[in-house]
Amino acid sequence: MLDLFSFIDVLKKPQPHPQIEASKDFLYDEGRTRGTLYIGGPGTGKTTSTANDIFYYFKRHPREAIFILDWSGSITDCLFKLLLQEPEYEKYLKRVVYDDMGNTDWCVPLPEFSQEYGSLEEQVQRVSQNLQQLDPDLTHKTPVLGGMALSDVAVNFFRLITAITNDLGDNWQITETKKLIYDESLLKLAVNRYGYKEPSAKIWLENSYINTKAQEKYLSTKAIISSLGVIEPTAIRARIGYYRPAWTPKEAIENGIMVICDGAKLINQRKAQYYLFMQLYSLIKQEINKRRPDNPKDLPVILLLDEVYSLLRIPGMADEIASLSPQYRSRKLRLCIVLQELAQMSEELRPHIWSLGNLICFAISNHDEAFQIAQQLFKYDPYAVKVAPIKEEQHPIMEPDRGQYLLYADWIQSLGFRQCFMRRYESQAKKESKVQFVSRTYDFPTKELHMDIDEAKDALIKERGIRVHDALKDINERNIKEDPKVRPEL
Repeated sequence: MLDLFSFIDVLKKPQPHPQIEASKDFLYDEGRTRGTLYIGGPGTGKTTSTANDIFYYFKRHPREAIFILDWSGSITDCLFKLLLQEPEYEKYLKRVVYDDMGNTDWCVPLPEFSQEYGSLEEQVQRVSQNLQQLDPDLTHKTPVLGGMALSDVAVNFFRLITAITNDLGDNWQITETKKLIYDESLLKLAVNRYGYKEPSAKIWLENSYINTKAQEKYLSTKAIISSLGVIEPTAIRARIGYYRPAWTPKEAIENGIMVICDGAKLINQRKAQYYLFMQLYSLIKQEINKRRPDNPKDLPVILLLDEVYSLLRIPGMADEIASLSPQYRSRKLRLCIVLQELAQMSEELRPHIWSLGNLICFAISNHDEAFQIAQQLFKYDPYAVKVAPIKEEQHPIMEPDRGQYLLYADWIQSLGFRQCFMRRYESQAKKESKVQFVSRTYDFPTKELHMDIDEAKDALIKERGIRVHDALKDINERNIKEDPKVRPEL
């Protein structure tokens, strides 16, 4: 552990404000409820530090769920390295669900609609809201053709879809929306056969859609067709179109599962990546919303967003993300966001990101961003001296606030590999009195792996997944065979 003077020697800077002292890179478990922000440029040690922290939390708390939404796959690989170095790796792998999003051979199904999620109406509303947030320009610039299509027309189609079931009671999925829009005879058949389950959708479709002119139908559904174009790639269609989910947030929370959602294969399919991460986020949040505030029986849940630009850059998500940490503390959601730079967020979100209590800052190359972070980390010292007096009768020249924060920003820029500053909360209410400086984060273990990483991933996928072509076969064969003229008996 470094003392204050050793810290000064390391940085070779003038004496800092005494709020800085040396420490280790751990977070207090009770303080995680305030939310956590990891930020640092590439190659600073940010990812391995985050992976270390999450993995040891996973080991310490076998009953608590962890959801990891990983944009690039980097933290996923770090976690698998840590898992597979453990002598009891098989025990830990049983608590892991691995979702390789975009895998063209195997998919881990996660349909939009399922009885296993709970209320179907809540799911209909969730999907409609997701589509609106994913395309805010369409919603706001064309409120009639775009906004109403996604908030009203789509809702009624989705309600009908959730009413259509096979012999086993499994729902049709969002993948059948276009089929109903394009094939009016199939739509009429569906309304006639299953409309009694969703009377409001039946009335709307019969009176406000089916009997309208072709041009009006086209205009009212154009936005829906455009928005759903993102689910057409085979891997995406198989994933969200298969009738049963491979896992649910409820299952993960009840069994202390770590769900790793790896989006690396979708980097060249940005719109699909945006859609799937939004779906994951909304499903997890929907389950957390079911919790009663301050229920002592509920265990904490960690939601880690690792450079998930697809959520952080959406203007409509600013209030959504900003509200998670302060408003969901009572529901024991522990949000953790990992970023390379503040520019990865939307302009609307940046002012709100500081509501996250724990801040772990590695080296930042952008000086303007380093200055902003310095303002959040450090207190202004009104007694800081810039130039000491030469004679006794002279007054010192004081360092203004901007000068102090420029100095701190320089320190942030000059941090070495695996060095960071930390602002931590000891509990939900108590913040540490001093900002911590970590001269070297915990070492990343480099023992021999008990199993190849790709082999472990493959085994986990096949444990819960289904072949893409099998899922597509099930989706493509969906049809409505019967056409009863009267409502069937309940």
